[in-house]
Amino acid sequence: MGHIDRRDCMATSWLNSAGVHQMLGYLQPTWYGYMGWGVLDYFVEQPGRYTFTEAFFANHHALVHRLATCFPELAAAETDLNGRTTTPVRLSDPARAAGLTLQDARGLLFDRDLVAFYGDPAWSARLADRPRAFEQTLRVEADTYVFEITPRRGADSFAPVNRNGSQRGGRPFIAYLPHRVREVALMEGAELRPVVTDDFVLVPNPGTCDPARPYRVRFTATPILSK
Repeated sequence: MGHIDRRDCMATSWLNSAGVHQMLGYLQPTWYGYMGWGVLDYFVEQPGRYTFTEAFFANHHALVHRLATCFPELAAAETDLNGRTTTPVRLSDPARAAGLTLQDARGLLFDRDLVAFYGDPAWSARLADRPRAFEQTLRVEADTYVFEITPRRGADSFAPVNRNGSQRGGRPFIAYLPHRVREVALMEGAELRPVVTDDFVLVPNPGTCDPARPYRVRFTATPILSK
């Protein structure tokens, strides 16, 4: 669906005459599904939290995090037009602990490089707010940032909402920062293994949820003021 090989292919036809403003698509026949189904997890299973654009990039961040964590040698690997690479792959301890195989390494690399976002990314498409399995807040207090996840469905709060599809569930919690930052210093939540970049914070999904404990990350950072 995402392969544009001529002017009147499906992708361009949808955007031109079928009322489609945004879409994602695989450039080759899909067989793994992390990017396609994962956007559904962020956009549909967390209704109202992300725009379609934000859901796409959140899931891409999740994929890159999984690739770098479980198959670090592939983080900078290049692929051919079919998503293949000549970079040697090994099964790391984190990959084994996550139940992943070498097939997952190939699938993650394929989805990283062969899925595209089409349309205007600034156009805001968002589902109406609905009850969610967990809530998340990002507070900014001077130079301190607090990202907190609050379970809403007890021990099942972090479980996949829907398992119908490949690679469903297990996505990390992601919040976009209101501005870019630098000089990040973690103050609380190191046990959650957070990743704080210049414009978003990511907390891996532990899979199991203990509703009695806090899921909170606190850090200081210096805002990067736009010119």
